[in-house]
Amino acid sequence: MIRGYVFGGLLVLVIFPSLIWTVTALADYVLRIPITGNSSLRWIIVIFLLVSGFAFRITSIVYQNIVGKGGPLEISNIEISPKTRNLVITGPYRYCRNPMLFGTFLIYFALALVINSLTAVILVALLAAFMLMVVVKLEEARLLKDFGEQYRQYRRKTSKIIPWFPERE
Repeated sequence: MIRGYVFGGLLVLVIFPSLIWTVTALADYVLRIPITGNSSLRWIIVIFLLVSGFAFRITSIVYQNIVGKGGPLEISNIEISPKTRNLVITGPYRYCRNPMLFGTFLIYFALALVINSLTAVILVALLAAFMLMVVVKLEEARLLKDFGEQYRQYRRKTSKIIPWFPERE
């Protein structure tokens, strides 16, 4: 399990942000479009996004381990950590089905604001779209297989990514 969290932590908190930073720097060398010139407001939003993002990520991990008795990630049928044994629908999971991912993207949008570049915002949005279309679909297939009707009911009443905004069926 520790290997899974080290791998995941490096991927989410080092590799992806480094890629966003590097690609943004290269693209902004040609055309730089700042998000805002008001640095005080920008830093207030950055702090809010970081605190909220880390709160969602950390509480998600805690609930996965305590309530779910495992972790969520599996890549190509290879468990990065032991699979959850219980469906987690409490804590941050009562607000959305992917609070860990939601928290991650709050952190990435904070990074885009720190960089103060529209390019970074676009990269984060593209990464979010990829994660929703590929990774979340794989996770949901596993959850349906493992938890069946219990997961279907949870999915019907809980937003996929943005807390408090359930999708319409």
